[in-house]
Amino acid sequence: MREAIGGTWLFQIVIVFILLFTGFLCLSINRSKAFNVKDQIIQTIQSYNGIDLTSEYEDGEEGPLADIISYISSNSYRTTGNVPEPEKVGDDIVEYVCYTRDGRITTSNPVFCIAPIRVDSEGCASGAGYCFNELPDMTYYRVVVFYQLDLPIFHDLFNFKIVGDTKTLFGGASV
Repeated sequence: MREAIGGTWLFQIVIVFILLFTGFLCLSINRSKAFNVKDQIIQTIQSYNGIDLTSEYEDGEEGPLADIISYISSNSYRTTGNVPEPEKVGDDIVEYVCYTRDGRITTSNPVFCIAPIRVDSEGCASGAGYCFNELPDMTYYRVVVFYQLDLPIFHDLFNFKIVGDTKTLFGGASV
C-alpha cells in the first residue's frame, strides 16, 4: 500500500514539472513572437519616416499601417493587452493610439499601440542652454506589443508588454 501512495506522489510531481516546462516553453515562444512583431513595426515606421496615427486601415491601402497589418496577419500574432496609460515625457503627456488586428483604432484589447513623441525645443523656453530651433521637426515613436503566459488548460494567466522606440525621425509624418 505504501508503494502505491508513493507512486501517486511521484506521478503528481512529474505532472507538475511537465506543466512548468510547458509554461516556460509557451512563454518563451510568445515572447519571441512579440519581439519580432515589435521590431517589424519599428522597422516599418522608420522605413516610411513616420506613420499617420489618425487613420485606420482600409483594404487595398498602401503605407506603413498596411504593411504592419499585413505582417501581423501573416505571422498569426493574436495576443491582445490593455491600453497603456498616458505617459509624461518631458513636459508633454503622451497618449497611445491602439489598433486591432484588422487595423481599426480601439480603446480595449489592442494588438499593438503606438505613441508619437515630439522632440522639441523645450530647452530654449526653459533657458537650459540648448536649443533646437534650426532643426526640422523631430519625432520618435514608442511601440507597445503584448505577450502572455498561455497554458493549454488554464489559458491566459499573465499579460506582459514589450516597449520599443524608433530612432528620431526628422520631418516625419504629422503627429
